[in-house]
Amino acid sequence: MTRQLRAILRLAAEQRGMYAAGSIFFFVGIGSGLAYPLYVRRLVDHGVMAGESETLRATGFVLLALLLAEGVSAFMRDYFFNLAGERVSLRVRQTVFEHLLAQDIPFFDRQKTGMLTARMSADAAGIPLLTGEPAAGGLRAAVFAVGGSALLLYTSPTLTLIVMLAVPPTIWVSSVFGRRIRKHTSEMQAAYADAGATAEESIAGVRTVRAFSQEAAEAGRYRARLDDALARARHKIIATGALSGLSFTLGDGAVLLGLWAGGALIVRHQLTAGQLISFVLYAFLVSKNSYYAAVYWSSASRELGVTSWLFELLDRRPVPPPSGSLRPEIAGAIALENVTFRYPTRPHVDALAGVSLDVAPCEVVALVGQSGAGKSTIVNLLLRFYAPSSGRMFVDGHNLDDLDAVWLRRRIGVVMQEPVLFAGTIADNIRYGRADASDAEVADAATLANAREFIDRLPQGMATPIGERGVQLSGGQRQRLAIARAILRRPAILVLDEATSALDAENESFVQDALRALEYRPTTFVIAHRLSSVVSVDRVIVLERGRIVAVGRHEELLRTSTFYRRLVETQLVPA
Repeated sequence: MTRQLRAILRLAAEQRGMYAAGSIFFFVGIGSGLAYPLYVRRLVDHGVMAGESETLRATGFVLLALLLAEGVSAFMRDYFFNLAGERVSLRVRQTVFEHLLAQDIPFFDRQKTGMLTARMSADAAGIPLLTGEPAAGGLRAAVFAVGGSALLLYTSPTLTLIVMLAVPPTIWVSSVFGRRIRKHTSEMQAAYADAGATAEESIAGVRTVRAFSQEAAEAGRYRARLDDALARARHKIIATGALSGLSFTLGDGAVLLGLWAGGALIVRHQLTAGQLISFVLYAFLVSKNSYYAAVYWSSASRELGVTSWLFELLDRRPVPPPSGSLRPEIAGAIALENVTFRYPTRPHVDALAGVSLDVAPCEVVALVGQSGAGKSTIVNLLLRFYAPSSGRMFVDGHNLDDLDAVWLRRRIGVVMQEPVLFAGTIADNIRYGRADASDAEVADAATLANAREFIDRLPQGMATPIGERGVQLSGGQRQRLAIARAILRRPAILVLDEATSALDAENESFVQDALRALEYRPTTFVIAHRLSSVVSVDRVIVLERGRIVAVGRHEELLRTSTFYRRLVETQLVPA
C-alpha cells in the first residue's frame, strides 16, 4: 500500500498548481468551520444571555460571513481538486496503457485480453477518489476532527476526556476493517475482471456461439463468474458496513455522553449555556468528521485494493525491445543456425529443434507442415517476439541479437491468416502500414492487393468505416486490406501467413500475380495450407515436429519425399 501511495503522489505532483490553488480554499473552509462554534458561544453568552443587542447583531453578521466563506471555499476547493483528480486519473490510464503496450509478447501469452482491458478501465475509475475532492474531503474531515478536539479541550477539559473515550476504539476499528476491505476489494475486482474476460470472449465469438446454439451455456458461464464476484463482494460489504456502523455508534455515543455530563455541569454552575452549546457543536463536528474520515478511509482502502493491480503492472519491468545497430538497408538474406526454441508457456516442448536454414535475398520460400510443426514459430523469432532458446539467427550476415528490434520490424511486412483490422476507415487501415504514406501511395497499394475492386463500389470509397475489427467486410476483403497494408511498407521481408486463404481462385490469382509483379522483390515467407500457394515458390521447406525434413521445389518434393507427398494429399487443399 505504501508503494501505491508513493506512486499516486508522484503522479499527483504533476498537478501541484491545481492542488495549491485548491489548498488555499481548503484552509479557508477549515478556518471558517472551526471558528463557527466559537462565535455561536459568543452569540449566546455575550449576546442572548447578557442582553446586548449590538453584540448579538455584530456576531450574527460574523456568523453569516463565516457561512458564506465556507460555502464559496467549498465550491472552489471541489473545482480545483476534482479537476486535478481527473487529470491524475487520465495520466494513470495513459501510463498503464503505454506500459501495457511495452510488455513483451510472453506476457500476453499468459493473460486474457478481456481481463486486461476490463481491469485497465475499471481499476483506474477509482483514482479520482484518491486524488480528487473526496481525498480533500477526507483530509478536511481529519483536520476538523483534530482541530475540533483541540477546541473541545479549550472549551471544557472534563467533557473532552469523556468524548475522547471513543477515539482509540475508532482508530482500532478503522485499522482492522480497512485491511479487510482492501483484501476483499482486490479479490472482488479480480473476479469481475474474470467475468469481463468471459463476456468479451463470448461477444467476440458471437457468430460461433449462435451457430452452435450455445447462448444458454455462455450465459451460464458468465453467471458463474458473476456469482463468484458476488460472493467476494459480500465479504467486502460486511466489512464496510461494520466499519461505518461501529464508527457512527462510537462517535455519536460519545457526544451524547458528553451532552449528559455537560447538563450536569450547568446545573452545578460549572459551565455556561454558551460553553455547552459550543462544546456540543464541536463534539458533533469531531464526531461527524471522525465518522466521515473513517468512511473515506474505508473507500480509500477499497480503491487502493482495486488499483493494486494497476501499480503491480507498472512495477513489472517489461523485457525491452532488443536494441542494437541500425543498418542503412537490408537485402533480406535470412539464416537460422541450429535454432532451438521452447515457448515460455510450454517449457518442456520443442517448438523448433535444431533448425538450420538459409534463405537468399528476394527468394520466395513456402513453409509447410502439420499444425504445430514450427512454421509460425520461425516467423515469431524473425520478428523478435521471442529469442531462440539456443542457436543463432542472421539477417544479411548480422546476428539478429545485434540488430535493433524496432528498426528490423519496420522492414518486415506481415499478413496473417486472420488479419487484425481496427475501427476506422479503409484508408486508415491501409495507412497503418506506414503513417506518412500519401493518398496516392495508399491507393496504389490497394490496387496491387486487388482491393480497389470492392473499394470503388462503396459509396464513401477509401473513407468508408469498416467497424470494429472490420466486421463490415467479408473475410476476403479484410485479407486484401491486410495485404495492401503490408505492401505499403515496401518491406525487405514479406511474411504471408496463408494470406490468400479467404480469397476465391480468381482473386487469389490476381493478388499473387500482383505480388510477383512488384517493382522490387522482397524476401518472402509463405506459410501455406493451400496447394496453390506452393506450386510456384522458389523452395518449399517441409517441417515436422520442429525439424526440417525436406527442402526443394514442389515438383521435386512430390517425387523424392513421401512425407511431403502425403502432406499434399491430406493437408494442402486445392485452391
